[in-house]
Amino acid sequence: MDDFEVKTYYAIALDPIHVGTGRARLERVDLPIIREPGTNLPKIPGTSLSGPARTYTAIQTNRYRWSKDGREYSCAGRGGEGGENHCGSVNPACPVCVPYGFSKGSGNSMQGLAQFFDAQILLFPVASLAGTVWVTSPMALEGLGLNSEFQAPDNSFYPLGEQLKDKERLNFGWLMLPKGDGKGNLTNLPVPEEIKQRTVLVSDKLFPKIVNSNLEVRTSVSIDPATGTAEEGALFTYEAIPRGTVLKFDVVYNSGKYFRVGGEELKTEDGGDVGTQWVKAQVEKGLKLFEILGIGGMGTRGMGRLKILNLEKVNY
Repeated sequence: MDDFEVKTYYAIALDPIHVGTGRARLERVDLPIIREPGTNLPKIPGTSLSGPARTYTAIQTNRYRWSKDGREYSCAGRGGEGGENHCGSVNPACPVCVPYGFSKGSGNSMQGLAQFFDAQILLFPVASLAGTVWVTSPMALEGLGLNSEFQAPDNSFYPLGEQLKDKERLNFGWLMLPKGDGKGNLTNLPVPEEIKQRTVLVSDKLFPKIVNSNLEVRTSVSIDPATGTAEEGALFTYEAIPRGTVLKFDVVYNSGKYFRVGGEELKTEDGGDVGTQWVKAQVEKGLKLFEILGIGGMGTRGMGRLKILNLEKVNY
């Protein structure tokens, strides 16, 4: 049994996705989204993935609210103020508490066996005179284990797909770039073929500029419940990662053979070992619901659905 497994997930935004900074700012929008400090590129934090995944796994496994021996439990979310509703310390076979962890006070907690990492933008959709194109850069593609090394020309673009090979110039919103000499292909990338055929490579210097100038920006207003009309002074703007963006994120799955809960070995409900494949199966039950229930904020404004493209084929 392997001690751990790292799996890279690829996902496409079915709706715009807003994961805010948690506060308003005096910038071009009132409610900006989270960005990577070093590159200024938008991202989705690992906590914004693991939190919904935990709740959705709880729904899929009937652990959202349940009872045992006259005690009520809820393994989704925080499990109450002090984690008192998590079942982890009394149930070392819980398909939610074991993969995601639980906290029931000092000395009675366990880190989850699944570690989530931030989702980074891989391919970003931009409107052009040639239709929608997806933009990427060598830095965005780094570490994917693809066959070719990627080299992008400065201040120009290189088409990675066949549909744009004949374009000598291409606009990316407000920016017009000539075609240059580059290197790379997306043959082994598990994303839809129509997207790969319309993907272009730009330099790491240009990529953040193109992304940040083509984010979706919406304007909303709060409604006064007494009148049913717009509340005065409640107009606000917010930005989002646009529909069609392809992202990638890693999850590390650990084996449970080194862990104990209340002095007991971790076992599945049928008495089997808690291996990486079991942990992954529980997490992917939750990831499956991302495309239905969504992640992030502004869910009542048509945002949040994210489809994971490379889930394993399992009967849930």
